Amino acid sequence: MSKKLLLPTDFSKNSLNAIQYAIKLYANTDCDFYILNTYAKNTSGLDSLTLLDPDDAFNKLSEKRSKEGLGNILTRLTFKKDNPKHRFHVLSRSTLFLDAVKDIIENMKIDMLIMGAKGIANTQTGSYGKTTISTIENIRKCPVLIVPKKATFGDSKEIVFATNFKTDFNLFDIQHIADIAKISNSSIQILGLKENDTLDAQQEKNKSILETYFKNIDLHFNMIHDTKMNIALQCFVQIKASAMISYVNKKQTFWESMGFGKCTLEKLGYFDDIPILAINDRLKYSENSTLFNTKDEIWDEVSPLYESQPESNAS
Repeated sequence: MSKKLLLPTDFSKNSLNAIQYAIKLYANTDCDFYILNTYAKNTSGLDSLTLLDPDDAFNKLSEKRSKEGLGNILTRLTFKKDNPKHRFHVLSRSTLFLDAVKDIIENMKIDMLIMGAKGIANTQTGSYGKTTISTIENIRKCPVLIVPKKATFGDSKEIVFATNFKTDFNLFDIQHIADIAKISNSSIQILGLKENDTLDAQQEKNKSILETYFKNIDLHFNMIHDTKMNIALQCFVQIKASAMISYVNKKQTFWESMGFGKCTLEKLGYFDDIPILAINDRLKYSENSTLFNTKDEIWDEVSPLYESQPESNAS
């Protein structure tokens, strides 16, 4: 089955690099790439009434730039036609970015969102862009891969999965880590943070789920304690020259959504040359009716552990 990948662009070098990274990562996979550009005035009150005017100069100019920019990208990507496994589609939407992304993911059954770490207007160093962080925290229907400007798809064959084993895994998103490891012939390095000398019952179950689900992949566990995850992660990826970092993006608490405290991505620290794959935490069965219908042969082994887990509020 073809993968459907959504690639937002504001025509910045960051977003164009993310597109190229996605194409190289999935070079041997049948894929439909949906390249999205959005334009809209982020206004409030009476000013928003101008959006209702079809002759509004802003809308006309923005639409022209959007379609021309997407056309240029499509021309460059399809000029050589060197990969019959890849098909490219462009989408120009006159709406706010997150609204467009949510709608497309829902209605087009997108498998993964792949985007740059910063937008064209973000010139700050050492931090992810506001749009990137907002996307990570609001998109819960599929995993999000963040590709920094300096990231390249190269020879490194190692994916680091950072976890404290407390947050329950969404197995459908976990599958994307397994898929990437297989198509890139990479090992998976579990960087496990534990507060005590031993894991508790829930943590042991989550560890067992990973062992079972990644059983056909070169898998290694690296357990650390009495260390903050961002410090451990920075040191680990530098020593190992890792190709990608993944983590479970737990849904924000009420207070976090109100701006009190950092999101998980910010807590991990900023990486200017390593892509970050954010997978979502466990879905309740009622939220995904296909959970019991999966034909993945590993599911038969994982499901007894997965179904016996209590709902967790731990981070």
